Amino acid sequence: MSAIEDKISRRLTGWQKFMISFPTMPGNLSNVLIHNAFLKYYTDIVGLNPKFIGILYAIFGIWNAINDPAIGVWLDRLKYNPQRGKYVYVMRLSAPVTLVASFAMIFAQPSWDQWVIFAFMLILLFIYDTSMTTFSIAHANYKLLAAKTSEERVDVSVFTSYIANIGGFLGTVIPTLLLVGNSDKTLTTILFCAVLALNSILYLVALKPLKDAEEMYVKENVQIAGRKGIFGDVFDNVREAVKSRAFVTFVLVQILVGGPSAFYFTPFLYMSDYVLELKGIQATLMDVLMGLSLFAAAPFLGKFIKKRGMKNAMLLALIPSACGFLLLAFVQNYYQAIAAYILMYVFTQAVSIAMSPMLGAIIDEDEQRTGLRKAGMYTGLDALLTIPMSGIQASLFMGIISYFGFQAGSDVQSANALLGIQIGAGVLPCACILLGIIPLLLSPINKKKELELSEFSKNRQMELS
Repeated sequence: MSAIEDKISRRLTGWQKFMISFPTMPGNLSNVLIHNAFLKYYTDIVGLNPKFIGILYAIFGIWNAINDPAIGVWLDRLKYNPQRGKYVYVMRLSAPVTLVASFAMIFAQPSWDQWVIFAFMLILLFIYDTSMTTFSIAHANYKLLAAKTSEERVDVSVFTSYIANIGGFLGTVIPTLLLVGNSDKTLTTILFCAVLALNSILYLVALKPLKDAEEMYVKENVQIAGRKGIFGDVFDNVREAVKSRAFVTFVLVQILVGGPSAFYFTPFLYMSDYVLELKGIQATLMDVLMGLSLFAAAPFLGKFIKKRGMKNAMLLALIPSACGFLLLAFVQNYYQAIAAYILMYVFTQAVSIAMSPMLGAIIDEDEQRTGLRKAGMYTGLDALLTIPMSGIQASLFMGIISYFGFQAGSDVQSANALLGIQIGAGVLPCACILLGIIPLLLSPINKKKELELSEFSKNRQMELS
């Protein structure tokens, strides 16, 4: 066996799985701040009308339609360079742009005209999203190359779940403390800056030890030769992707289930502040209990997914997840809310843990069928079709609370407005998740196919070594 073959055949250690997952922490911290905490910051402290948030995310969805698949195909076509590497190098370039856009977004002023605040947020969101999309697709593709088998990918996904939730908590601790029952702009701004400074350190710690090993790209470099231009590849590959039942059903599940899962935190803030009338420390404690519950359950969820297969595990997790959301429409006190959020969160994250290796299996299935690996295109196309769903959920939630009479900047809301918050936080996501069961039932990636693709992935890099 050659030295390269020996490296390819080695199983990942627990520490390697952790380090491969670690860039998720700063990335998730950035996303929670931008797409969740900043929404309440902009409506409650800066004073932006919720209807402008809805318009902003509608435009944002169009932007995703342009940049996500193009970035994915560009990354597929980018050849490994022995001096610079590939995916790790791209992550190191995009992280600083993400941080600069995030820092700038803090400094919108309540004295500005509504349209000026709107334009300021929109421009910075475009810059942020382009850099974060590049970072996220590069990291997702890196994980799929480093973790070759379905079992390793599930393990990496469990680590990712832990790490993402730590990053998410760091992003939520300030808004739960300061945006629930408080509107001190100066203090909030200072502490947002402190969190982003910490985020900068986390990006450095996460990316410094990662290596673009040459053996990971043996087959990719051969496949790049002879491809069309970027947009030629985009159009050809999208046509092929929509013919894949595995990918189409996966995207539908992502849209219907992933949107509510990604956008639970902003409704959480509104529920805590207005419906439950909590203090900041109470909302923070509820958030911590959700995370601790997941930390306790995650190892068992990983074993459950590997035993039952990704498809069956997700089907079994969707019902309690939907029930947890639905209970939010009926909770009357703090303790009922804690129980509902823990039920929702643990089982939503069980689905999330299975999603990443499921996409890896779909990419492997496409390569097995076509002879060409298009990880960047599939990851970018998945981002195009699913990331905007979080924005759509934001638009729907803001539209619902506006329709029910929510008044931005007011400390006291009407009973009708409170009902709107509960419908947006509970009934809407419950309905979406239940609809997500239908496409999941139609997915061809069952346990048998999963094992077959896992073996194919393990052997693919050795073919040209």
